[in-house]
Amino acid sequence: MTRLRWFAMFVVAMASLCAGQANDEASKALAAGDFAKAITLYKASVDANPSNANAWESLGGAYHQAGQYAEAIRSFQMAIDKGYASPYGKYNLACAYARSGDKQRALDLLSDLVEKQVKIPMSGDPDLASLTAEPRFEELQKKAQAINEPCKDAQGHSEYRQLDFWVGDWDVFSGTQLVGTSSVQLILKDCVVFENWKAVAGGDGKSFNKYNASLKRWEQFWVSDNGNTTLYVGDLVGGEMRYAEQPGTNGRNVIQKMTFTPLSEGRVRQLGESSSDGGKTWITGYDFVYVKKGSSPATGGR
Repeated sequence: MTRLRWFAMFVVAMASLCAGQANDEASKALAAGDFAKAITLYKASVDANPSNANAWESLGGAYHQAGQYAEAIRSFQMAIDKGYASPYGKYNLACAYARSGDKQRALDLLSDLVEKQVKIPMSGDPDLASLTAEPRFEELQKKAQAINEPCKDAQGHSEYRQLDFWVGDWDVFSGTQLVGTSSVQLILKDCVVFENWKAVAGGDGKSFNKYNASLKRWEQFWVSDNGNTTLYVGDLVGGEMRYAEQPGTNGRNVIQKMTFTPLSEGRVRQLGESSSDGGKTWITGYDFVYVKKGSSPATGGR
């Protein structure tokens, strides 16, 4: 049982268990590897309140760690029957079945969780080692990874990849004049496009760019080394990422917008504009071209 999974399950279970002192002793015994003592104490909790789903889940966890998988299966199933709320209940039951050699029941439970889009830590879990040669498990593992890492799923979630044309190490020009450098990276399992800007004339800045799936829009949070921050929101329109500042986020009447456009030869144009009349009219503040490090600056045709 992975440490992360057990910890998540354990926190939920401990939240509602009665007889606090006994359960505290049980958790200490479990941490110390004294599984017999932990089982005895958790059984006392179950006997005192047989309808407590969390107590059954904790007892199942103790049996599982002790290698008593038949008893773990019974306890985990009782937890589910009594209304254990966490999806980890089914996952732990699947792991117990896998350890006991009942591969089909384990796979059926995992399949149910994957179909319900539950995030489960299948990859590298030693409890599931007996399933790794099963073709069905391999397919489930791929689906589980896509659920756990949606930003890397370019086919299923292409919206997260809309700003990838900006990723790279850049020299940044205004016309033929070098105005800065920028390293733009994918971080946090490719969920964030992270900008690191350094101006030739002095001044650094960073921005986090992320597709907000709940709001179905892109967001950029920009901060400069003088303390200024700006929140932009935007969308990909006609192949361009069009950002507009959220009014009032800078404490000014002037609002800004930025447009990122992929150009030929792997270059990127960033056009910055501002408005002092609420967006009725706009003036150009800067017009930059990002050129891959080691390439010649753009001097003509976009």
